[in-house]
Amino acid sequence: MADSEILAIERAAFETWPAAEVVRLDGWRLRFNHGVTNRASSVWPGPGASEQSLATRIDGVERFYAARGAAACFQLSPAAEPAQLDAALAARGYALRSPVSVEISSSAPLAASTLLPGVEALCAEEISEEWFDLSGRQGRFRGADVPVYRALLGRLGGRAGFALVRVGGRAAAVGLGVVAPPWAGVFSMLTLPDQRGRGLGDAVLTAIARWAQSRGSSRLFLQVERDNAPARRLYARAGFVPRYAYHYRRGAQPR
Repeated sequence: MADSEILAIERAAFETWPAAEVVRLDGWRLRFNHGVTNRASSVWPGPGASEQSLATRIDGVERFYAARGAAACFQLSPAAEPAQLDAALAARGYALRSPVSVEISSSAPLAASTLLPGVEALCAEEISEEWFDLSGRQGRFRGADVPVYRALLGRLGGRAGFALVRVGGRAAAVGLGVVAPPWAGVFSMLTLPDQRGRGLGDAVLTAIARWAQSRGSSRLFLQVERDNAPARRLYARAGFVPRYAYHYRRGAQPR
């Protein structure tokens, strides 16, 4: 069983990245978000008793995703239950995907950071078109996924801070903070390619930390793929430390 802090972070992460559809299956939550992000399109197998066998529950998951034209996918952290779930999925041929490091920090040191000269960093509680142009239309969700991403942001219901960094008046970097006090999640970090290497990611994190503190969140968490070395260097420099890891198990695409 996961320790209480890991379970608290997992629950905060679940709340701060809401899928379009969530269906309960005992302690599990089956999320569907039209394939936009693994987190929002996978099972969160949290704690909870079940009278069904493990095989029966997995069968139910597979039917849920097949009905939506998607492969079944599970997010497997130390909070996942039952403990034998990962091995059971591997035995059924589920492939291991996207190992992730969950990293944490106090918001106070980041909030006290000094911005570089000529850098403006603000965190607003409304989505501006300037912010969404970078994060949505020029980011990882560009193309057909843009409306799905916009809809996810709309489900945050006043819990989000949209960080925007400008250099010389030009939008150069963005990020997203979402509060679930005492935690705040950091998402959607992006710096324009021609602006990288200038410390603008640090400015985004500072803006999010200041905003999170104003909303009663003293601790920050983020989720970063373990092989994303540049991002992990940024987060380490900002004071984030690895707390635990998770990965995904994905089944075959339904026919």
